[in-house]
Amino acid sequence: MSFWPESAILTLLSVAALLGLAGVISRLSSTWAKLGVPSCILAGVFGLALGPSLGDCLPIDTKVLESVVYHGLALTFIALGLQKPAKTASTPDALSMGLGISVMAALQAVVGFIVILLLGLTLGVTLHPGLGLLLPLGYNQGPGQALSMGEAWQASGLTDGGQVGLIIAAAGFAWAIIAGVPLVAYGRRKGWFKTDEDHDDHDEVEVNGSTSGDPSGLDPLTTHVTTIGVIYLLTYGILLVLSAALESRPKLMAMIWGFHFLIALGITLATRALWPRLPAPTLSNSTLSRLANLIVDVVTCSALAAIQVAVLTANWLPILGITLAGACVTFFGVLWLSARGFTHDRFQHAVLWFGTSTGTLPMGLALLRLIDPNLSSAAPSSATQGSVFALIFSAPLLLFVMPYPIAQWPDGHPSASYITLGVLVAYLIGLLIVWRVFSALRFTPMGPLWIAEKDAPDDEHQ
Repeated sequence: MSFWPESAILTLLSVAALLGLAGVISRLSSTWAKLGVPSCILAGVFGLALGPSLGDCLPIDTKVLESVVYHGLALTFIALGLQKPAKTASTPDALSMGLGISVMAALQAVVGFIVILLLGLTLGVTLHPGLGLLLPLGYNQGPGQALSMGEAWQASGLTDGGQVGLIIAAAGFAWAIIAGVPLVAYGRRKGWFKTDEDHDDHDEVEVNGSTSGDPSGLDPLTTHVTTIGVIYLLTYGILLVLSAALESRPKLMAMIWGFHFLIALGITLATRALWPRLPAPTLSNSTLSRLANLIVDVVTCSALAAIQVAVLTANWLPILGITLAGACVTFFGVLWLSARGFTHDRFQHAVLWFGTSTGTLPMGLALLRLIDPNLSSAAPSSATQGSVFALIFSAPLLLFVMPYPIAQWPDGHPSASYITLGVLVAYLIGLLIVWRVFSALRFTPMGPLWIAEKDAPDDEHQ
């Protein structure tokens, strides 16, 4: 029997080595430390450079890395969802985050379509509509969704759709760093957020019983890991039941498996509500935060190292136009809306939202940890709870709007593209109206780009 050549083990060990190398560099280089780039991102860049996409110097299996990203996203939601919400957390902010994620997905779809239509008119060709729709999938949904949908659209004529989706997602990660890290530094200089010491929610929180270990039971860390594992096992069981029920509808079944993290979150929130009534040991926010940080580090490194860039040169022009326009709109849109759409910890929400809307939730959390190391602000709770709202408000976009132009390709274009663009604009306006009526969004005061929390009037969201 051969033990060590297993690709999964060697890949995970390579990820550990990359994280260790990045950590050493961050500690030894004061210049690099001042930049504030998370070590997990540096590790992912090393993994991309030394992995199969470029240098091919490490025993990395890209499929294993993709699996780590897929499962790690759900595990992050579980670890965060089990935490007692911060004292500043609020349902309006969770709803605002859910609506914000959906608004940004629609806005990115509009931008992607406009860029593709303009490029097509300039070049005298009709470009596949999937190129534009890969922008919200790669930026807002992450590399997993961009890869799966891109590959599905290859059958309709989108050449190398899966790889293009991954490249767009890679560009999103890059913009999260290029724009996100300076944003954090600028916000720190302007005093747009409270320091972590101002929050008292990162102390251990007793949910039931004592925080000390039980000599006759499990170690506290083992208890936390076991709880997360059992919840994810229940998630898998529900997915199996749903798959059996949807066997005749493979496309819907694939989407259900893609949104596994939301099912995990639902079970987590129910578990947290029932936990005080169960004869169960204590869960502490500090331990759950550390586990979430560990998962975020591994997932972020794996996501960057798994990126394939083989088809970049063949599609550089549309990819450059889409990703650059998408990054600019996302950056300024997140800042403007965060200043007016959240009631607490506005800058923390903006940082997390921008990272999530250009990469994934782990990327947003990696940026947030630069100013909120213990994830003790209201933003992480808003993100986990808001994901349920995001699914509800994004469902029509994913289920009805996006499939239409793909199904009409190529005979129904360019008219189908114009129809889709009009529907996307109407959908975007509708989401903003819902946000304004049912949550905290306000369009006044129409002043500076950012409204510092300390300068905002007390009745701004009344």
